Amino acid sequence: ALYSSPSYDPNLFVHGISSKNYKKLLKSDRPLFNRATQGQYPPASTVKPLLALAGLEAKVITPETQINDYGKYQLKNVARVWRDHNPWGHGLVNVTKAIEVSCDIYFYDMAYKLGIDRISGSMSEFGFGDYTGIDLHEEADGIMPSRGIIKALYNRPWYIGDTINIGIGQSYWTTTPVQLTQAITTLVNKGKRIIPQVIRGEINQGEIVLNAIKERRPIDIKNEYNWDVVLDAMYGTVNRQGSARNAFKGAHYISAGKTGTAQLVSIAQDEKYDATKLSKKNHDNAMYVGYAPYDNPEIVMSVVLENAGHGGAQAAPIARKMMDNYFEERTFPEHIVIEHLGQSPQSNPLIETEGE
Repeated sequence: ALYSSPSYDPNLFVHGISSKNYKKLLKSDRPLFNRATQGQYPPASTVKPLLALAGLEAKVITPETQINDYGKYQLKNVARVWRDHNPWGHGLVNVTKAIEVSCDIYFYDMAYKLGIDRISGSMSEFGFGDYTGIDLHEEADGIMPSRGIIKALYNRPWYIGDTINIGIGQSYWTTTPVQLTQAITTLVNKGKRIIPQVIRGEINQGEIVLNAIKERRPIDIKNEYNWDVVLDAMYGTVNRQGSARNAFKGAHYISAGKTGTAQLVSIAQDEKYDATKLSKKNHDNAMYVGYAPYDNPEIVMSVVLENAGHGGAQAAPIARKMMDNYFEERTFPEHIVIEHLGQSPQSNPLIETEGE
């Protein structure tokens, strides 16, 4: 299922659209543009689970690797300071907690240790920077940054600061909603890569013939346990201390997901983001990716809201409404508390925030 808003009435084109009506469509907020397949957005923190998997596979981190996040990140002999969305930091953080509370500092450090070459190679396996193969004519491929691509597009070298920003799904990285959904589906399916289809099949002499599911070469990883570590953290994002817990409070099904807040303009390191000082078109995009039920997934979805603000506050509640509708007639066993797969560091309740 795909949805793009604002939309338009296709009946206007049936008998030839008037010049007046066509001008209205052209002057409005691009209703003829299919944002689901053509909109290219920074994925922001929605890709942190995928980046974490890359870090675990490369043994740059382990499930137990901890950092002390005090709100900022700085390289030795470099003046630039990168900051967390929580100005006080999150205290001791391992990969599970880093995904749950969307700790930027953890992913800055991990991206720096991974390097752009390994990040780009790993994320390309999940389909970023390529067409999904969906059976529609209009589709963009987005950008999965690499040294070569940035040199070709912008005629400039790749800098370490670019790598650090990639760690939170920013910099030159862009994705379409359908591409992001395909990547998260691959994660949920533990490497199985399904090509999305809109047309289910055809009617042949009165018989419905369904098309076979099309797949690409699956992703093989060295340690199967790493899938579970990352998916468990997405469970925690919704059901433990994570950034989507408020949006899904009281749901009669168990889901998992990841919030994201995509920054569209650069903010000076000594300044704080203030939406009131920016034009609406430069406000952050709100993002959310999620799936349900957690123990036996049936659906995966991505929500992208242009210039709407924080993913946990704006996009996650929309995903909740869609999942509520999907599972409205279903009943599930009572919720069972699922423990952390890894040892989770203690957090300071005085400075804990909802994150994104």
